[in-house]
Amino acid sequence: MAVPGPAPGAGSRPRLDLQFLQRFLQILKVLFPSWSSQNALMFLTLLCLTLLEQLVIYQVGLIPSQYYGVLGNKDLEGFKALTFLAVMLIVLNSTLKSFDQFTCNLLYVSWRKDLTEHLHCLYFRGRVYYTLNVLRDDIDNPDQRISQDVERFCRQLSSMASKLIVSPFILVYYTYQCFQRFKHMQIRVNAEPAAFYSRHQHL
Repeated sequence: MAVPGPAPGAGSRPRLDLQFLQRFLQILKVLFPSWSSQNALMFLTLLCLTLLEQLVIYQVGLIPSQYYGVLGNKDLEGFKALTFLAVMLIVLNSTLKSFDQFTCNLLYVSWRKDLTEHLHCLYFRGRVYYTLNVLRDDIDNPDQRISQDVERFCRQLSSMASKLIVSPFILVYYTYQCFQRFKHMQIRVNAEPAAFYSRHQHL
């Protein structure tokens, strides 16, 4: 006789709550068992590649403004050097993007392997296999869930990894840059009162 599971309804829908966070942290412990594990080293490599890629993109963004000065001065040698630098930065950016994608694919394969093996160990422990397939009627085809859900989860996580890890660094950097532009603008706006105040102090 099958054991009836909880009735499907609004309460059984996935929610972003404390239970979700606990389960996600448990999955992360499987994916990153230690700081010296292969997955952790690949993740750190991905972090370095992503930060270097953002640095190159920033340098590429500065190239157009430098062309104004070179073309305005009719500097042929400077134009050649700047063009060579731009080509090198574009090639370097493409290479870093390729390594970034390659590392994400490696992480996907490694994560899927570790998580699938971990779930299979739990699946075949004791009578879990029999219970899920015979006694429970609320879980349909657990073998397919292990294979397909793990594949989708790991693929989505690997595709988001590079964007998630670099976002805080980009946010902090451009926040600092905006703060420096704001301070510079305050100095320009208040240049005349500051000059009068300084003159008054010397009198």
